[in-house]
Amino acid sequence: MNRLQNNAFTVGIDPGGLTNDYEIKILVCYILEKIKRHMTFSEINYILQSEGLANYFEYAEAISELLSSGHIVDISQGEGEQRFRLSDLGVKTARTFEKNIPLSVREKSMRAAEEYYLRQRIEKENQFKIEMVSDGYRLSLCISDIGSDLLNLSLFVPTEKECEQIKKRFLCDPTIFYRGIIALVTGDEHTVHTILQETLEE
Repeated sequence: MNRLQNNAFTVGIDPGGLTNDYEIKILVCYILEKIKRHMTFSEINYILQSEGLANYFEYAEAISELLSSGHIVDISQGEGEQRFRLSDLGVKTARTFEKNIPLSVREKSMRAAEEYYLRQRIEKENQFKIEMVSDGYRLSLCISDIGSDLLNLSLFVPTEKECEQIKKRFLCDPTIFYRGIIALVTGDEHTVHTILQETLEE
């Protein structure tokens, strides 16, 4: 039983990730202090899981203990998902003990946070809609700008898998999508070749 419990609390952790609850609590405080914004339970969890920094169960327990100890405060007031801010105690803890967390873990957490919020902004500013039709799927893509939309495109795709592949590529960098289409319709073979090379190197 103990072995099964240990496996449950280490699954999903990459080499160099945290297994000590004390370190996980410091890392949560560190993320909240560095990001300088209120964050939901799932946002912090995404950062930890995307880089394999901590196990979900250990993270959930750390959040519970940080709430009990007064290091973080739930400001959701029971409406929707929990949203946390650091207390003065949490800020002091993050600044005092951040170097107890390996530098690689701190860097990965900040990189994951930057990527997460960049993706959120891209998804907010650029629309991607999947609609099922009789013989496949219709995709609607829109790249917004201050004035007129830069791109407003609808296309047919036969499978759901292809829809997800296109969505991932589009939201990863909508500007490449736009550049590629402009290059294709204007016959700019050099730009098309450059974009293909950039894509293959990722």
